[in-house]
Amino acid sequence: MLQVGHYIDFNDSKLIIKRAIRLEHLKPDFDTNIMKQWSRSDTLLKKNGWLYCCETIQDAIIFKPEDDIQLKLDFPE
Repeated sequence: MLQVGHYIDFNDSKLIIKRAIRLEHLKPDFDTNIMKQWSRSDTLLKKNGWLYCCETIQDAIIFKPEDDIQLKLDFPE
């Protein structure tokens, strides 16, 4: 079982798992749109008897340790 809060790669996207639910606890014909709204997710994945409610991580700027970030501090004299 994958854990809530873990990141996964799926179809060239990065997803974060928001909820994991055993399929046996759901009705066979549950409404996927209601599940997405309830779990605040945009992607549902099934694997090994589990339903994973996931949210797509949008593009972000990743700063590397070697990036030069400088702060300017003004101290009163």
